[in-house]
Amino acid sequence: MIESPHTTLRTSESPAKVARVGSLRAAPIGRIPKLRIVERPGFSERILVIALIFINQFGTPASWFTENTGSASGPDSDSLLTVGTLVGVSILLFGLVGNGDALVRVLSADTFANIFVFLIIASPFWSDYFGESLAGAVNFSLMFAFAMILVVRFTLRDVIGLSAIASIIGLTLDMMWILALGPLGRSSSGAWDGLATQKNGLGNHGVIGVLVLLLAARTFRRFRVPLYSFAGLALVILIGSASKTSLAAGILTACALVVYVAFRSKKTLFGAVLFTLVTTSTVAVAFATANIGLIASWLNKDVTLTGRTDFWPVVVDAIKARPILGYGYDGFFRGPLSPAHDVIVQVDWGPTHAHNAFLQIGLHVGLVGLFFFLAMNVRALIRATNHVRWVKGPAGLFPIVYLTLSLMLSFTESGVIGQRYGLALFFVAVYWAPLGTDTAKSHIRAILPPSDRESDESDRDESAPQVRRTHQPGARIPS
Repeated sequence: MIESPHTTLRTSESPAKVARVGSLRAAPIGRIPKLRIVERPGFSERILVIALIFINQFGTPASWFTENTGSASGPDSDSLLTVGTLVGVSILLFGLVGNGDALVRVLSADTFANIFVFLIIASPFWSDYFGESLAGAVNFSLMFAFAMILVVRFTLRDVIGLSAIASIIGLTLDMMWILALGPLGRSSSGAWDGLATQKNGLGNHGVIGVLVLLLAARTFRRFRVPLYSFAGLALVILIGSASKTSLAAGILTACALVVYVAFRSKKTLFGAVLFTLVTTSTVAVAFATANIGLIASWLNKDVTLTGRTDFWPVVVDAIKARPILGYGYDGFFRGPLSPAHDVIVQVDWGPTHAHNAFLQIGLHVGLVGLFFFLAMNVRALIRATNHVRWVKGPAGLFPIVYLTLSLMLSFTESGVIGQRYGLALFFVAVYWAPLGTDTAKSHIRAILPPSDRESDESDRDESAPQVRRTHQPGARIPS
């Protein structure tokens, strides 16, 4: 049976409340962290979270009939989605009342991420299109706030489970849409579009669905058969979308996952992760530039990947024109009269985003924002590797696997920056990794015999003492 990533102790005070072991602060040696009675998220709160995950991953009925001409994440504008998300997140924020200390501890876990988010939110003030940039920044901040709610109020096991439920509903509707509505579910080339109305959007549904459902199947073993079945459905949708970017990212992430599992309890874990990330990134870059003819032929791409490699130097020149803070969030590709005019003139396929996450961020918030984004990713990957070592079960793998997928999606599309719930999951992984690791270390220090503490710190291979590891970020933080 897969072990839960946290320890729950039932108390006699109230059946609706539990005491949880764990702390984001390192506990003094020999002293078990204090227990705090906290209220678990209720049924209605979980239903609201599932609804928010669903609409931000699969859209609303208003978007299902709208042709996507923007980023790969979904329609350019869906006011119903924005309003619904704003209302839902506002309601959930009431759950943080009285947990301000927990939120501060979560935010203090990554300064690089905080600065990057601040730059995105502030970027409308230097954008030539204040209204459009403000709308994009609001959507970005809503997803960031949603991620903070998930980290503070829920366990990582909960996040996986709730995401799996939303994915099951959405992927089922995707398939029904494709099979029942004919042309409405397919592009002119015959590729599946589903609810996303665009193949790369549907590819994102599939690749995130496969990842979440596989982890859920390993987490909730009682329901593993239906969860594996829906993971198979997600794979079918991923292949049917004909999104080569999502398919390649999924394959590379799956290869990385095999390595992470194989080296999870080895001393050489960090070296294995580094080698895997360098190798998969090299293959992804080769895919992005089509320098490997075999890959280009298999992906049915020409040598410029639909014009991307001719297009990227022009985008770099645009970044050089405003190198410090860029053009503001969503302030560049705004039509022929926008700052993208010269780019549109030099290419003949009407790009609406940079088709590369790093270039897109350079356009959004310049080299300053790009620096903090890269620093955030490097630190997050290091911390996620530690998380794999210290936290048992599928939940321990989630941060490193999702960050790997995010990286693989960043070379030929906008990555998670061009998504909604995908962006929220990214921030969950970034902030959760250090918090979960610190809590696990605190609990292990507290329960190990004195003679084993030093060896446990220095030797985490298979010969080390096997102790139940716990972590509980956020609202379950003892004061």
